[in-house]
Amino acid sequence: MLENISLILLERVSLILVITYIIFQTYFIKEIFGKTLVAKNKIILGIIGGLLGILGTIFGVEYNGAIVNYRDIGVILAGMLGGIPSGIIAALISSIHRLFIGGITAVPCFFGTLTAGIISGLISQYYGRKHFTFFKTLIYTIIIEIIHLTYVLVMVKPFDLAYDITFNILFPMVITNALGISFLNFMILNMEEKLEFTTENTINSIFIIMEMSLNTIEKGFNEQSAKDIANVILNNTDFEAVSLTDKEKILAHVGIGEDHHYSGLPIRTEATKKVIKNSQGLKIIGKKGIKCEKNDCPLYSAIIVPIKDINEELIGTLKLYYSKKNDIKNTDIIFGKKLAQILSLIISTSQINEALKLATEEKLRELMANLSPHFLFNTLNAIKYISKSEPEKVNKFIDNLSDLLRYTLYENSRLVSIKKEIEFTINYLELMKLRFKDKLDYIIKIDDNLKDKLIPPFILQPIVENSIKHGMKEGKLIIEIIISEKEDNINIVIKDNGKGFLGNKSKGKGLKLIRNRLESLYGYNYSLSIKNAIFGGTEIEINLKSKVGEVV
Repeated sequence: MLENISLILLERVSLILVITYIIFQTYFIKEIFGKTLVAKNKIILGIIGGLLGILGTIFGVEYNGAIVNYRDIGVILAGMLGGIPSGIIAALISSIHRLFIGGITAVPCFFGTLTAGIISGLISQYYGRKHFTFFKTLIYTIIIEIIHLTYVLVMVKPFDLAYDITFNILFPMVITNALGISFLNFMILNMEEKLEFTTENTINSIFIIMEMSLNTIEKGFNEQSAKDIANVILNNTDFEAVSLTDKEKILAHVGIGEDHHYSGLPIRTEATKKVIKNSQGLKIIGKKGIKCEKNDCPLYSAIIVPIKDINEELIGTLKLYYSKKNDIKNTDIIFGKKLAQILSLIISTSQINEALKLATEEKLRELMANLSPHFLFNTLNAIKYISKSEPEKVNKFIDNLSDLLRYTLYENSRLVSIKKEIEFTINYLELMKLRFKDKLDYIIKIDDNLKDKLIPPFILQPIVENSIKHGMKEGKLIIEIIISEKEDNINIVIKDNGKGFLGNKSKGKGLKLIRNRLESLYGYNYSLSIKNAIFGGTEIEINLKSKVGEVV
């Protein structure tokens, strides 16, 4: 009997392994979980674990009023991947299902499954996802299953029946669950490694393209710069042709089909027109989608992605082609989207340079000169380094940089809300935290009634930059921004716990430009002071007369 139960369970657990593998390979699940299978949405992961737990119960084998099952596989998996929240959700779903089935072991199995979710979640929460190697997973699962069966031994009456159930299903339960979850975890770790490898290669290619394209775009997005960028993309990817367009014509086409697809031709394909109209990407498979007038055109499949500036205005499209011998993969689509976003940043940088040249408030723009292609490249390069260890954070930092550049390029108001100025400064600080990691942190305190009050733009970031530049030390640098109301005026304090200063730093170029701007806007209705903070570091205080009524 013992051998039969073990064999039946091992056969059925193989089916669960296949089902789980297929689930985690689906595009829907990958979209939810991102670049790694560590869930951003712990509720969905808990639901998946709970459903697997229900299957483990349904496919179990009845013995003496009990069910020899592998319910805990789904629960432990959810706890390992998503921590305590996912483990508990999965445990509640599968254990409540077990309660409804009933039987003499329903209640102890409820507590046993709940314990499995809590223990696996706690271990994951404390040690991290990578702690679960094959052998550690095996050991933890054996311990969890022994605890599970201890509930049965203690709670089922009479004791003789509890003893019979416990020690006859001990081996099948422990072996099935331990081997099942260990092999499943091993498979998922391999899947994660492949995803991370793909992500790393994708990001490396994007950064090579970005680095080589920065100088090309200096004179704007035109036929020559588009051709140079298209060649860079073609030489650093597996695509067989690359095309760039503006909203009306082809700017460049390189690779297969370039003998009859060339710059200057108006956009003819409905697919590209549709992307331009809807600002949404398309995947095309087959010559009917390409609709080239030349019958022997080698272009067969394509990804068409819109290119937008940082104000979300459409610039043109990026088209990546394959011949019939290659299929478009999900990784190609992800690559195309990220590449279009990077190209948007590069093109927007060119626009920023032009805006800087034409800016009427020359002194204001001088303050922002550090947000140049050099700053962009250094920041993107820093993002590249975290892509290997924390790929899930790449999107966040690219969004920070996009918002930062958007504010720099398009914020031409004399006054802006404190809320907007703080958001801009936070984006800058988050990018600096990317560079300095645990050596930098910040605290922001604002009176709620002041968030819509108006102040000049670009007065906080230069001071924060000075704090980082001159205050960085061996320990953690903490920058604190406090904005409050003081005698009907706006009081801004920026202080840090850095090195402080010797002598008079108030004559620095950045502070001098800020003083000049404040004087031109407020006359004598402002004050700016700089001093060493009481507990070390620097404290800068700005007091402004509250301005109201100006459109921003």
